[in-house]
Amino acid sequence: MNGFTRRSPVQFPRRQFFKMIGAAGFCAALPRQLSAQNAATFRSGPYRTLDELSASLTATGISTDEVQTLLALAKPSIALQSTAVEDSEIAVGAGKIGGSPDVPRDFIWPLRQPTVFGLATIETLRKYEADNSDEDLKRQIALKEALAKRVAPLAFMTQIDLAVCAAAGRLDEDIPRAGRLLLFYDLVFNPQTGQEPNGNRLFQLIHVETDQLTRKTAPDLGYPLFGGIDVYRNCLPSARFRPVFTYTLPDQRAAPITPSYLNRPYPHENWSDLQPTHLEASNRLGGWPENIKKEMTIDLAAADAGVDITQMNYRDVFKRLERSAQQWVLLLQIGAYDNDINDFNGLYYIWIKREDLRARDFSKARLIYQKDE
Repeated sequence: MNGFTRRSPVQFPRRQFFKMIGAAGFCAALPRQLSAQNAATFRSGPYRTLDELSASLTATGISTDEVQTLLALAKPSIALQSTAVEDSEIAVGAGKIGGSPDVPRDFIWPLRQPTVFGLATIETLRKYEADNSDEDLKRQIALKEALAKRVAPLAFMTQIDLAVCAAAGRLDEDIPRAGRLLLFYDLVFNPQTGQEPNGNRLFQLIHVETDQLTRKTAPDLGYPLFGGIDVYRNCLPSARFRPVFTYTLPDQRAAPITPSYLNRPYPHENWSDLQPTHLEASNRLGGWPENIKKEMTIDLAAADAGVDITQMNYRDVFKRLERSAQQWVLLLQIGAYDNDINDFNGLYYIWIKREDLRARDFSKARLIYQKDE
């Protein structure tokens, strides 16, 4: 994440593509099988009631039986709309992404131990160095190698005001209604999982229950998040969150959908294609994930049970792990937000087993990062 990130329009994921092309492009992108009458009644959300969601599904030609099947799978979620604003203009304790966290006065900044993933990243950079005499690359390797070998602070990513989210609408029954969730992560090396095989944690999810908070500036991370922009050396550009309630549905990669539709279109394919990720719902509390790659709960359940699924077909895997996979709850999804500098180029998902969520043991949470590729 060093420096500005630019991408061509064809590389944008669906959730950003529809936002980019605007209303005219959206209408042009409607599937041919969506009639003019149905197009006029289609709503892209938010879906504040199941009736609204049902009407939207019906407008894309889904049968009554399949609509009822999908409605039974709907999960409540809080979409976190973002508005770019200076961190100093965001009230202490308010929901936000980037900037500096609001924490108790005795708060100890989260650290990670020396990282194997970081060292592997250095080896990848060395391969580029062999064909590149660029001095900036050599400097990057030297700084990052030293950083990977030592204890280092995690970067602050986001702060979720749970009471404000709960006031916006229905939540999963086990998500706390008070306090704040703070997410810290190794944004310098950007690992795809939040924990290394040796147990070294590369992220921390912290539930702060007190309202006695003070804003705490990040320590030096050891390497600039954005080269040449000193103000963002150790923090992300800030944006304020506004929570908006909506129901969400599983996509074609989700465990409840895939086994039944391996060789045919899933019932709400057109509906999903029409979703311009209403209200910037890349950032959300609860609900179903927006999968970029494969379904995650099966892998989480397999790892938790110590089951090797690499040689198993999907139907057998699903049959064996379906029940345990359902115990994993999507707590947070973090992605694109309103700013002119940072692009995560993917989504961060925070998962937790329901029993650990009920026990408020957020040390058991898991982070997965999926890239747009």
